[in-house]
Amino acid sequence: MRPARFASFLLLLAAPAAAQTAPAGVVVPDWALPDSPTHKQVAPPPDFHRDPITLNKPIGVFENQTDVGAALVPGDASYDATDKSYTITSAGYNIWYTRDEFRYLWKKMSGDVSLAASISFPDPSGFGDRKAALVIRQGLNDDSVEALVAQHGAGMVHLARREVQNSRIKDMEYRVGSRGGLPGGATPDSLVTLHAGRIGIEKRGDIFQLWISWQGEPMHPEGAPITLHIDGPFYVGIGFCSHLAATTSSAKLSNVVLENRAGRVR
Repeated sequence: MRPARFASFLLLLAAPAAAQTAPAGVVVPDWALPDSPTHKQVAPPPDFHRDPITLNKPIGVFENQTDVGAALVPGDASYDATDKSYTITSAGYNIWYTRDEFRYLWKKMSGDVSLAASISFPDPSGFGDRKAALVIRQGLNDDSVEALVAQHGAGMVHLARREVQNSRIKDMEYRVGSRGGLPGGATPDSLVTLHAGRIGIEKRGDIFQLWISWQGEPMHPEGAPITLHIDGPFYVGIGFCSHLAATTSSAKLSNVVLENRAGRVR
């Protein structure tokens, strides 16, 4: 175990999965606090990592669940077979910078992949930067090489990748409003941001493409693809983080499609 990983987690092993905030005495690092009028979030220290916590708990089509980055409050997940929906609860400061914190439901796969889900947030008042994500990762460490698509609570969708372990995420961001489009940048008050109805990621060799349906139209590619090499077998799945290091929130991912071939996002 990396030396810095263990220090912050010993106090948390007894915390129940339903806990909403970190146990008394657990201190949230200053870098993990979100942006606010009085604070700017910054990257974690380069040597700060926590080992993943894997549960040996299959769910739906996924082989297992992991708290990637071991957030200060353990995550949870449930499955409803009637609409193939997964409700994921997690704390976690972010899926960003050089390391991630999120609950991840995954399956090991090789080759091409099609993954899609419809995203909703049960708590509309949750933090705007919370993220529901479709993630393809080389491993389960918090700094693993990965490609992902994510929908934020405030509506932004992005295609992101970490090209080298322990390096910063790069992304392409998309926002669509009722009075015009706004890719990237801040959303002005005059523009009403739409929440995507459905998002998907396709892996075709080393090419990863974001797929999207903004308002119920057929799923279609959005923006340019990225190129990233990930060796098989790798991890494919869905995840969520609240963007609050010690407070949980939830996302619902419905009608999940997961196929071991390209061209099946729908």
